[in-house]
Amino acid sequence: MGNAQSDLNALEGTSGPQIISFIINGKTYTVNPQTVDNDIGPEYKLVDFIRDKARLKGTKYMCREGGCGCCVVTARTRDSAGELVSKAVNSCLIPLLSCDGWEIATVESLGNQKTGYNAVQQRLVKFGGTQCGFCSSGMVMNMNSLLESNPTSKMKEIENSFDGNICRCTGYRPILDAFKSFASDCPEELKRKCGDIEELSCSTCPSRTAQCLETIPTSLKAFSFKDNRIWVKASSLNEAFQTEERFKQAGLKYRVVAGNTGTGVFKNDTDNVQAFLEITSIPEMQRITVGSTEIILGGSVTLVKGIETLKRAGALTGFQYTAGIAKHWGRIANTPIRNVATIAGNLMLKNQHEDFPSDVFITLEAVGAELSIASSPTSIVRIKVADLLNYDMAGKLVLSIHLKPLTKDHIFRSFKITRRYQNSHAYVNAAFCMQVDKKRNYLVVGVPNVVYGGITDNLIHASATERFLANKSLRDEATLRAVMQVLDTEIKPDSRPPDGSQAYRKRLTQTLLYKYFLSILGLDSSNRVRSGGKNLKRNVTKGQQTYDTDKTTWPINEPILKLESFPQVSGEAEYINDIDPKFGELFGAFVLSTEAQADLVSIDASAAENLPGVVKFIKASDIPGINDYMVMTDTPEEVFAATEVQYTGQPVGLVIAEDRDTAFKAVELVKVKYANISAGVVSIEEKILQAEKDGSLDSLFGEEVKSFDFTSSENVPGVQKIVGEFQLGSQYHFTMETHITICVPKEDGMTVHSSTQWMDLVQSAVASTLAIPANEIDMSIRRLGGGYGCKITRATQIACACAVAAYSTNRPVRLQLDLDTNMKMVGKRAPFLMKYEASVDTTGKIVGLKGKIFANTGMQPGEETSELAIGCLQSLYESNNWQITPSNISTNTPSNTWCRAPGTTPGIACIENVMEHIAYTLKLDPVAVRLANAIKTGDKILATDGETFTGENFIPKMLAELKVSGSIEERKKFINDYNLANRWKKRGLAIVPMRYYVDYTSATKLPVYVCIYNRDGTVAVSCGGIECGQGLNTKVAQAVAFELGVPMDKVKVKPSNNLVSPNTDSTGASVTSELCVFGAIMCCKILNERMKPIKDKAKGATWEKLVKLCNRAGIHLVATYMASPEDNLSNYNVWVVNATEVEIDCLTGESKIVRVDIIEDAGKSLNPEIDIGQVEGALIMGIGFWTTEKLIYSNGSPGLLTYNTWQYKPPLPKDIPEDIRITLLKDAPNPYGILRSKATAEPPLCSSVCVLFALKNAIFAARKEAGNADWFRLDGPVTPEDILLKCLTSPLQFSL
Repeated sequence: MGNAQSDLNALEGTSGPQIISFIINGKTYTVNPQTVDNDIGPEYKLVDFIRDKARLKGTKYMCREGGCGCCVVTARTRDSAGELVSKAVNSCLIPLLSCDGWEIATVESLGNQKTGYNAVQQRLVKFGGTQCGFCSSGMVMNMNSLLESNPTSKMKEIENSFDGNICRCTGYRPILDAFKSFASDCPEELKRKCGDIEELSCSTCPSRTAQCLETIPTSLKAFSFKDNRIWVKASSLNEAFQTEERFKQAGLKYRVVAGNTGTGVFKNDTDNVQAFLEITSIPEMQRITVGSTEIILGGSVTLVKGIETLKRAGALTGFQYTAGIAKHWGRIANTPIRNVATIAGNLMLKNQHEDFPSDVFITLEAVGAELSIASSPTSIVRIKVADLLNYDMAGKLVLSIHLKPLTKDHIFRSFKITRRYQNSHAYVNAAFCMQVDKKRNYLVVGVPNVVYGGITDNLIHASATERFLANKSLRDEATLRAVMQVLDTEIKPDSRPPDGSQAYRKRLTQTLLYKYFLSILGLDSSNRVRSGGKNLKRNVTKGQQTYDTDKTTWPINEPILKLESFPQVSGEAEYINDIDPKFGELFGAFVLSTEAQADLVSIDASAAENLPGVVKFIKASDIPGINDYMVMTDTPEEVFAATEVQYTGQPVGLVIAEDRDTAFKAVELVKVKYANISAGVVSIEEKILQAEKDGSLDSLFGEEVKSFDFTSSENVPGVQKIVGEFQLGSQYHFTMETHITICVPKEDGMTVHSSTQWMDLVQSAVASTLAIPANEIDMSIRRLGGGYGCKITRATQIACACAVAAYSTNRPVRLQLDLDTNMKMVGKRAPFLMKYEASVDTTGKIVGLKGKIFANTGMQPGEETSELAIGCLQSLYESNNWQITPSNISTNTPSNTWCRAPGTTPGIACIENVMEHIAYTLKLDPVAVRLANAIKTGDKILATDGETFTGENFIPKMLAELKVSGSIEERKKFINDYNLANRWKKRGLAIVPMRYYVDYTSATKLPVYVCIYNRDGTVAVSCGGIECGQGLNTKVAQAVAFELGVPMDKVKVKPSNNLVSPNTDSTGASVTSELCVFGAIMCCKILNERMKPIKDKAKGATWEKLVKLCNRAGIHLVATYMASPEDNLSNYNVWVVNATEVEIDCLTGESKIVRVDIIEDAGKSLNPEIDIGQVEGALIMGIGFWTTEKLIYSNGSPGLLTYNTWQYKPPLPKDIPEDIRITLLKDAPNPYGILRSKATAEPPLCSSVCVLFALKNAIFAARKEAGNADWFRLDGPVTPEDILLKCLTSPLQFSL
């Protein structure tokens, strides 16, 4: 500390400890990191202050990378001109020390149940825009920030502004509709849906205390910390360079800080950094000059400000090209990132990390921009942007960026090809600028700029290509052919997994240059290729939701708003990590294996335990009971690996520390020694190949599943055999709330707060792990921030580890997984492979089907298995003469687990792929083939003991309805005409019908408890099902209100707990809500029966009076009920049809979903508003599974490569269908369902495979033009790389 203070006092203008001040929700906070706030250091983030110091728990965090959006708050600051600026920021990335002089607003400032709700909050609720609610505060604050900065935003601007806010639950449509209702161009239908919501006005806006804000600080501020690090905030160039010089003289490793957003990507950039220099308050670096001869952007100008400036400058003579740069920069990161990230900061990331695909770098280099590099206030040099790559920036700053005017003949175009359209780094980015004389046959004047990123670390210009194009005509096809050959020779991409392959990235360099040619030629190119010069246009989304509702049965079947919605949008909803820390609470962090398969020799945690703040390291030998968290299954799994590791990322121990940061730092100090190391296998194909080599292939297969009345189809005449393979990838659940447990030791055992979907498993496993009775474990769960199956069994490992830590230290312990750990350690959706041979007649009817279904179960084959997929393979088809063999493949990956629609997703996708293959081979309509194979009454059900299908197959009538409502024939004709007219843009349409079998028998143990209070007749309910966002609590409340005949506001649903709901089954399989509703109904019937004698005597008594009379009569106003086999609940089928239309760019592989029509048989919906939300959310999760979400593993270390938001890409708003139309089938009450309803949460995900077939049909159209009309294999997920390469796009096909 003394050395740091000495260096600090040496800085001119400082004299010892200083403070920072800022405002949060109108309250001023003063922080002195050197005294009372000595736990605050240079890397302490705003989100942690908001949650832990200001005690405002509405602001969440998950990724801590700026990639998910749940931490977004509104920041009000003043720019260099003193003007007030409101902006959305990622509080998880903002260093608290950067907030000096800021005013910050969190979701709590907008409204709450006591003071009323702001219009933004009200509209999000009104439009059904919350489900689990974990993302809602970030959504609200992002919109709040936009309205403050631009109250007249248009719909497109609003949609574009949500490029950094992920919602896994809703599918975005209701969120976007809610916020587009504020747009200046809002359509009437959205305005009408607003109903009686209070208009956004001063009375509903958060209060603004701009007068309290300071102007930009005018003097240096400096802080030293207990770990001897230093933070200096300079307010002038002179101060900045003096500080840098002092740092260098002291031998300190230092880092220059502006927006600090780069740490979201390069998390280790602050390792061993001893000093930080903040430069955001230097006026010289924030200046913007727009003149006729030059545009100057200060290095600290934010990307947003730069975009605004360049967009306006595009109207100036000579600077027309800047509008293109602005458009490109609008796709850098996301809105909250761009609000604080600086232009110079982006360039410096490229300087420090050559592999960083900087869009700023390539666009500025292409137009010949220059950089002013300052090494002192007076020593300034100009360099080319490209020179920055190898420029020694020690002691220097990027002072400003300079753009010069170009002639009207200079044409700039840029491209960015990404895995996901929004908030995604580039596979390849490119920028071209050429002086083209259109009057001389599009002659390139001089040497052009052809700049690429994402090829190799050192390649910037395609120099040989540039030289070749000099003085060539872009209209000459000979030039086009020749330049492609030059480019082919020149470009040699390196290998950079998990990004695009070398072949794909090389092909993109050619196709993007070709797109540039076409864009310049415009109308002078031929009609069929002209659209290739344009990017896919992404339109503003819209949707329709159609359903019936019967007011005579309300509140059943009433589209009631979800009960938790308002608490979720106001930050009042409590999640597990919002529970206040207990006295003496510790924090845990897992130590993960770095090898895929090895013996554990030793674990040396001495360095970690010697770190101040570390309390203990816990490993397998510290477990007092059984080292197994899957105690209720036949497949034991260790809490901590004891003697060997079986996948990279497997927990070997747990660090327990006084705080989160110390725990994670200590993890890096634990040394694990391995022996007999093997890279292992991570895929089905690898395992099969290995088994073939060692002769163990037969051992991979289980017992064959045959049709009940199987007969061989080998010698049936007139039969054609169709052989193929189809594979589905894995999927990370991406719950916004990662796994978390809080364990609190107490006098009679332990309280466990676990983010689990299965209380009984957690209770049993914790008791077993601690070797204590189960009745010493108390559990209570109010809600989860998303589940989707990952918290059914996997939450138990976290709970057991946390419990051991709390037991061992006798102190409360909080164990919350960071995103990296969550993704590396925890299992996901199981990948599947099907190999099939279908024997079919001329109508496409299957007369025999042989298949092998392989499931990659990960380390242990316990959950989503090939047998489960086979049980779902039949879908809506006859299964005569089917012969399917299961194979569960164990690999060196985490044990894969339940994920929304397990078994049904692979099963239905595999059989639908077979149907598509049959139709294509026989040249038949795919719908006709499906109908030819449709199941009928009396047909046998596969994988049963002769059970038969009964009831009606709804699919024929649903397809007939879809044909009309979806204008299918008209769209088919349009698509055919469109594809004929466009060589490089193709559309595809596919239709998938399906049957989803709902089985009540697998999980009925969901007790419900209902009590009525004597004082006022209010009702409280608790049930064994866990509220995960699916609307369980709301549906239960509706049923209780209906059965008891009381208003909805009389009913409260309390947290689930293991006292009133012991021995529960898991929440999952789409049946929990129904079973809890059934239990609630039965409880109410019991209560009504008890109260009936009093009611008969007191005719006309109010409900409140009746309750008092019953209580006086000694009637027990409490009932509990749990569904059981004796209730004879009947299983049933859910029917769905899905029509999906897509468009692809055959030159880039990019795609968009034009429209999706879904008709789902939901019976008589308990709550149509909630069920529509479930349909849309499941659909978009499925679309992500089939398109943007690709998990990539390497053998051995490092294992999973796509373990953060930089690499793993769930859908964002621009990935959803532009037009989404959801219909709940009318007049279709379910005679077998609870209150005639049906499940809705999983079937739409199964139907989402339709997007893969639509993409395939579009690719087919491209392949035919490339001279190949054969069937081809297309596995999921389908990435832009897959689309481009499968289209067989080649420079040999390019024409002008």
